[in-house]
Amino acid sequence: MILTVFVALFTMLSASNKTAIDYYESGDMKKAKSLFLASSKLDAVDYYYLGMINLKENNKNAASESFNKGLQADPANLFNSVGLAAIQLASDPKTAEKALKAISGNKLYKKDPKMQVAIAEAFALIKNKALTDMFLAKAKKADKKSALPYIMEGNQLMAQGKTNEAAVSFENAVYFDPNSKIALVKLAQLYVGTRKQIAFDYLDKTTTLDPSYEYGWKTQADLRYKNGFYPEARKAFEKYMSLIKPQPDDYQTYGEILYFNKDYPASLEALAKAPVNTVTNRLKMYSLHDLNKFDEAIPIAETLVSTTAASDLIYQDYAFYADMLNKTKNYQGAAKYYELAYKADTTRISGLTDIARAYERAKDYPNAVKYYQKVIDVNPAHTLADMYSLGVAYYSAGTDLTATPDEMKRLENLSKASDAFGKMATTFPDQYVGLLYQARANSAMDPETTKGLAKPYYEKVLPLLLLTPTERKAEIMEVYQYMGIYFLKKDDYPQSRAYWVKVLELDPQNAIAKQVIASIDSVKKK
Repeated sequence: MILTVFVALFTMLSASNKTAIDYYESGDMKKAKSLFLASSKLDAVDYYYLGMINLKENNKNAASESFNKGLQADPANLFNSVGLAAIQLASDPKTAEKALKAISGNKLYKKDPKMQVAIAEAFALIKNKALTDMFLAKAKKADKKSALPYIMEGNQLMAQGKTNEAAVSFENAVYFDPNSKIALVKLAQLYVGTRKQIAFDYLDKTTTLDPSYEYGWKTQADLRYKNGFYPEARKAFEKYMSLIKPQPDDYQTYGEILYFNKDYPASLEALAKAPVNTVTNRLKMYSLHDLNKFDEAIPIAETLVSTTAASDLIYQDYAFYADMLNKTKNYQGAAKYYELAYKADTTRISGLTDIARAYERAKDYPNAVKYYQKVIDVNPAHTLADMYSLGVAYYSAGTDLTATPDEMKRLENLSKASDAFGKMATTFPDQYVGLLYQARANSAMDPETTKGLAKPYYEKVLPLLLLTPTERKAEIMEVYQYMGIYFLKKDDYPQSRAYWVKVLELDPQNAIAKQVIASIDSVKKK
């Protein structure tokens, strides 16, 4: 008799689809259902779980069908009777409650915590807290070492947002049953945000207890991936993949993990087997970008931005696309997508610089100026380089005759360049760059050096240049040459000659300096 009861209980608590039940217990009903439906053989317990999934999806007809099939498979297994009573609770609560209490008191199940938890779950579906708690208490009493009632209790508390209380329940589950894999997983999910190593230790224990624990490997991969432990996530997910028949969604996840492991070729190989969607297009484009395969990546980028709702696109989508267009010298296209990238995340001030540089390379100087100015306007901590870039954009607009053929406009840009470099010199008085370029801008406005517009700025910058004469030799020669020309045009030959002598001191082979000095000396002789 004892042996018969033991065998009966074993039969009632076992099922052929262990992995599907693991997913059910984890709360992943979608995956559990797909595994049950894919199975060629379902036993009574399998039908019970499938019925509960259908019931939780509010599909009572499908639930009833599953429970009845379970009773047909094994009339002695009353778990499916619990399922039918759970359906009936909504329409005839008194009759259903009586049936459930009768099953609870059945001598075969009285000491069975699994059955008591099943009945508690039935009452939980109709939100009858009093009876849910009563049968959870019965489950705890039936077997003081069972983790099951504490797991259900913890799940309910998690659903209510009571994570601390839930953690206590799951800790109790592990205390009473140190080998409860699902309790260990639940604790890991709770602790991973604050106690990562403990969480990972719990996950390691689940797969040590059961190396074929599919859900444990998957959870380990997910949590390690989400927390930046990419090599460990890869190992866990590859173990998970070895236990299953991978589906397209699995290859998508695998491709993501491989990308963050910077194994771009392997990521592309996995993504080729994944569904085509925003995520996979994004990762394909990113991987090809990082492999410098721009010809392959650009069409994917175009597909991504043209087929995806703007709300689903992120800064990196536009920025990567823009970067590839920039590197393939499509500067106008690059500027367009840098602009979209900045709109997606206006906290990235560097995005404004990217836009400006792209327009500058496209020789669209008005837009380059516009965005360099924005960099300065939105960033109180703008740098010397920021101000320099603005000045250079004006300077380029004033010196590039192709881009700015109109003489008045050219002079206007050079004047603005002078002003920008002047502000730069005032803001950074110990730096020579602002004054030097202010001199150059004014020299460009006076190409014949008849007005001497650049003279005051070359005179001011020279002392700064002479602080580091070796490093600034070319710039010092530039000053001397300008001053030499200026005084030559003023017929001030001694002053002019003095500067050309200085040029020769720095560059003894300078042909122009030799020629000018010789010419001045010949005039003196006459």
